[in-house]
Amino acid sequence: MASKTKSPMGVPAVPTESERGAAEAFDPTDTTKIPLAADGNPIFFILPPGVQASYDQRMLTCRQGWETTSDPAFAIEAYIYTHLFRQPPPLWVTEAVCSLAVRRRTKAYITRAFNAAIRWMRFEAVRDAKRTRTWEDAYEHAAESLAGTAARGKGTTMKTDYNRVMADLKAGRSGLYIPPKMPRGALGDRLKHKSPPRRRSAR
Repeated sequence: MASKTKSPMGVPAVPTESERGAAEAFDPTDTTKIPLAADGNPIFFILPPGVQASYDQRMLTCRQGWETTSDPAFAIEAYIYTHLFRQPPPLWVTEAVCSLAVRRRTKAYITRAFNAAIRWMRFEAVRDAKRTRTWEDAYEHAAESLAGTAARGKGTTMKTDYNRVMADLKAGRSGLYIPPKMPRGALGDRLKHKSPPRRRSAR
């Protein structure tokens, strides 16, 4: 019997030989059953029963370890399994990864996102004003339109931030101005309270 190849962190680098053989028996080119990504690789496998049972047991072990100890290693191991076996992550894995990522999101990230949003508001105000005004008038008009908001500032401030944002866009750093979205509460709780789809009324 082939032995399992272990990575340094204890996660099998690939499914075992028997599992791989069973998976190969299933035609991965059958696009009627397996959706493919743009590169032609399967988005997920419909696993043969034996491989599915092995995968389920591995995931169950990881889940028990995570729920008992909250050790990130179990969430990492489980997430790697979803990739190796080409399976969509179960809800508990998604929630575990989200909770770990939330802990990494320090105030520095929140501050950066807030400041970027302010610069973007000023950039848009100047850009829109410039359509019918000179540059100097556009800076002053932007300052007036943003008075009383978190993006308020002098005309010189509008000019500085407009130039900074424009430089970032030209340098391919538009990602700096994509507003990050954080989940409100656990995903599982949101799914429980999700409204059912509305039925279209017959005309």
